[in-house]
Amino acid sequence: MKFRSLTGVVLAMGAALISAVPAAADSLPGDADNDGKVNVADIAMIASHIKGIRSLDKDNYAAADVNEDGNIDVTDISMIAAHIKGIKAIGSSDEPVINEPKGPEIVTKDGVTYVDGILIANKSYALPENYGNGNSYTSDNSFGLTPETYAAFCEMQSGAYRDGYSLWVCSGYRSYWYQSDLYWGYVNRDGQSEADTYSARPGHSEHQTGLALDINYADSWFDNTAEARWIAENCADYGFILRYPKGKEDKTGYMYESWHVRYVGKELARKVTDSGLCLEEYLGIDSYYH
Repeated sequence: MKFRSLTGVVLAMGAALISAVPAAADSLPGDADNDGKVNVADIAMIASHIKGIRSLDKDNYAAADVNEDGNIDVTDISMIAAHIKGIKAIGSSDEPVINEPKGPEIVTKDGVTYVDGILIANKSYALPENYGNGNSYTSDNSFGLTPETYAAFCEMQSGAYRDGYSLWVCSGYRSYWYQSDLYWGYVNRDGQSEADTYSARPGHSEHQTGLALDINYADSWFDNTAEARWIAENCADYGFILRYPKGKEDKTGYMYESWHVRYVGKELARKVTDSGLCLEEYLGIDSYYH
């Protein structure tokens, strides 16, 4: 007794199955077996047809000819496979998009904006006037910073001291109204266009969050100090990012500030720092007065 090849058996079985499938007048493109779904069974059926089992009836043939070029071939199989994997829907005129990234998740709660769970205050996203009113320069000398932020700074301060550097907070929490007086004073001195490059309008300052602080001296002469270099190289280890890096002025909306850091936690601080991106770039948001 002679045995037929496995391929021959499979093809023969495919022929029997195909002949048993009822034809449908309005088959979906790619639905070669007329079962109302486009899946791997349709690919198998078309593959059998290509291998020599010419048993597709008129309706089956029309559905199997996905690209409507008059032929049933591997191109049709590829289109069905792409459809199944979600790369490109059958009939779509758009170019295939694989793993298209989603935008950031932006949530506003009680007037405060969170982007992917991170509290944001910049030129695009403002804080309510009363946000942080419970913060103050308290007796424990925490400068109105959140407990986590102040604890992280103290840890960083100790680390810098061990390396021979002295760090201190020269500006921590600022209320909406304090920032208003500060900002409009700069406007009166330098004009609003210039002031907007280095000072936040009231409600838009990170200092109001209690998560940001200026270290040692809030002045550009601090940029070239050994302390500034230490902060840039080490602050991520303590959960801080250099919030307004050099070369990112068009993204952050502010001039380079070697003294201004923002607490985001050690894991995120390391990711943002290692990426070489500013926070706006990392989160996929903008910073300009709307």
